[in-house]
This record gives sequence, structure tokens and C-alpha cells, in this order.
Amino acid sequence: MPYTDLSLKLCGKTNLPVLPSHIDLDLTNICNQDCFYCNSFNFRQKNLVQSTGKEYYKLIEQLYNWRKHTPYSAGTVRNINFTGGGEPTVHKDYHKIIEKAIDCNFLVSLITNGSKLHKLIDYLPQNKIKSIAWIGIDIDAGNKQTYEKIRRSLTKESLFDQVKDNIKRAVDKGYVCDVKALLMEENTSEKELYSLFNFAKDVQARKLHIRPIVDQFTNKLFHVSDELKMLISKISSELDVSYNLPQYRQQPRKYTKCHQMFLYPILAANGEISLCCEGRGQKRFVLGNWKKEDIRDLWFGHRHMEIYNAIDTTLCPPCKPNKVNNLIQDDINKVDNLERIIL
Repeated sequence: MPYTDLSLKLCGKTNLPVLPSHIDLDLTNICNQDCFYCNSFNFRQKNLVQSTGKEYYKLIEQLYNWRKHTPYSAGTVRNINFTGGGEPTVHKDYHKIIEKAIDCNFLVSLITNGSKLHKLIDYLPQNKIKSIAWIGIDIDAGNKQTYEKIRRSLTKESLFDQVKDNIKRAVDKGYVCDVKALLMEENTSEKELYSLFNFAKDVQARKLHIRPIVDQFTNKLFHVSDELKMLISKISSELDVSYNLPQYRQQPRKYTKCHQMFLYPILAANGEISLCCEGRGQKRFVLGNWKKEDIRDLWFGHRHMEIYNAIDTTLCPPCKPNKVNNLIQDDINKVDNLERIIL
């Protein structure tokens, strides 16, 4: 369990700093779509930038050598997820940066709208494809009209057909591809859901990954009723398409501090190191700047602990790390749980 080292640290069972197990790496704040729900919109507008390939190569080398830099530590950086305040594949060197991470023995994942996925497909050698754990392609709708209503392509023509073709090519080449959708009013009618599942079937995706949208103005989750769950299950069975509908965001919080701040940072394209996976641009979460400072020198330092202790999670919207935060809090509340490491 990757969070065990952190549980030991937070329970006072070890003094060793814990290295992050996962890095979210933003390649650019530029995007070729304007999704109406984007929680990075304001951040992108103020920081419409991207870093150079050389800067990312240097950063990946630092991450690769973190154990050498901090030998008396626990854990190790295993995964790099390429994502973005914008669309990561807009970066002209994104395919080369991903290959650099693979060459440094990281397990890679990519979150993308799929519009420029062909560049990676045509570039990456076949023997390196296995080092990409999966590619998640955000589509939100299985038909062009609803797709554009939600995702609003900033191109002359809709990106829908190009995305669909790219996913098919990626699957044919051997990439593990999931198609992704946020559940909302616009795409949860029976017709729209059939369209989503049929899209996943047509491109031969591994599964359809769906979760309820969080309203950025009210911080409320879209309600997934029992009736909607039954409809989703029925369509999945009928079309023989696997799906994943995680429910952890709505689980009650047992914690008041966000423990995931020590598990994976977000390294933004403008250089900011954010300790909140959904708080790009919020200065209260910024640990430092990876372009100007070495993240390895900042990790578990004074500023890091200051941010951790200052944030009251009861004021946060429903978020992705809710499940693991609850698990770590269980360890803190009952230290006997940590006997799992020797049993």
C-alpha cells in the first residue's frame, strides 16, 4: 500500500521524510478546447504559458535521482501523470518528454482530450508502449452535438471525429485507453448514455470511466441517483462495455487535514508546485517554483508543514484524494492498523 510510509510518518513511528509516490506534471496551460466546467480556466487565463522541453528534461532527471538526493527517506517516486492546466498534447515536445520519463523508468499515464494523440502514436517505439500504464481521453459525450456543447473546441472544425480516430489508432497500436466523462445534466439521459457507451465500444476502449461533476460555483456533486446507476449498469451489460463509477468523493470525511499533500504534488506549467490536486493557481497551496528551486529541497520542509497545518479540509469541495485521506486518518486514529506491514 503506497500510503503506508506516510501513515507511519504522520503517526510518529518514523522520522524519515516520505517521498511522493506520484507526480502530476502539467506540460502547458494552453488548451484547444474551452470546456464550460473547467476548474483551471481562471488559472490558465492568468498564466497562458508552457515550459520548454529542456526544462522538463531537467525536472524529470531530478525526480529520477530523488533517492540519491535524499537517501535517508522512505518511499520513491514511481509514477508521472502528464496532465495539464491546459491540454498536454498541445506542447510541441510532449511526445519526447513522455519518452524521457519512460527512459527514466517511470510508469507513465496521460490525461488528454485526444486531439493530438496521433503524435505520440506515430513517434513512440513499440517496445516503450508498455511503460504507459494507461491513457485517459476526456470525451464527456458520445455524439458531436453534445460533445461541442460541453467541450467547445477552439478550432475551425469540431475535434470529435479526430479524437475518435486517434483513440482507435492508439488501441490498434497497443495502448491501454480509457474514455472518460463527467456525469452532468447534459449527458445523463438514456439517449446520451447509450451514445457514450457506444463510443467506448466503437473505439474498443478498455472501459468507460465516469464520475459525477463537481459544480465549481456551489462545490456540490452532481447527484447520481439509484435510477441512474441502474440505467448505467443496464447499458453496460447490454453493450458489453465495462465502466467505472467511483463513489469515494461523496464519502464522509474523517479528516480535517489533507494528508495527500505528501503523496503527490502538481507541478504546473508556470513552475508552481501545488500541494492541492484541484487548487491550481491558489497561492495558499503553493510550495515553491520548480523552475527556480529544487522540489527535493522543499519537500517535507517548513513551508510544506505550514501549508499542511493551515488547510481546513471541511471547507474544501468534494475531491479525488478523499478515499486515501480517510484511509490514512484511520491509521492515525488507530495505529494498530499499521501492523499490516508485518503480517
